Amino acid sequence: MMNDTGLDELFSASIAPLPASVTREAISLAVETKPSRLRRGRMPRRRWMIPVIVVGSLTAGISLSTYQLSVWPWVTMPEGNTRTIPIPVDFTTESGHFESCRAYVELRNWSDSNLAALNDAIRTTDWTGFGQQLYDEGATVDDDPDGEGRVGEALTPALFEFTKAAIPSVVVFNEAGEGVGIDAVGMSCRPDNP
Repeated sequence: MMNDTGLDELFSASIAPLPASVTREAISLAVETKPSRLRRGRMPRRRWMIPVIVVGSLTAGISLSTYQLSVWPWVTMPEGNTRTIPIPVDFTTESGHFESCRAYVELRNWSDSNLAALNDAIRTTDWTGFGQQLYDEGATVDDDPDGEGRVGEALTPALFEFTKAAIPSVVVFNEAGEGVGIDAVGMSCRPDNP
């Protein structure tokens, strides 16, 4: 029986990288056709869901649609940015609560070659125990029963370091430079359902 995490991993494995020009054009089209309600940061009305999925599938191809299903829900990116394939971040808290998370790095000014280098590094890294190590070594965060805050605090510097190893010229956030940069890192979590 497949759970949500298994389905996410199956979708992620089936994603064929799209050329930067296709991705940028799809993002541009999405920005231009985005309803004003979404531009203001509000949840879309249900009537928009089907057209958005259909238009996304027709214009950007099923690979991009599948990819967008695997990223943080309802979080948009600046035009021209892209996210990496997901990184597994699974951990168990001291109380025995298990979290299955997926982390992402968001890049700006990216090219096919540096995105491919980072995605290849993600694919070839053994992430077993990564989330647990972040939890075990992370500082305790107040009002954090599921451990996501604790892991999130440790995740950001770890992903910066990992990205800099894969793309040595990358800059972080608003550092000076016109080259490829990290605009955000983050994760999406859900408790594992047996």
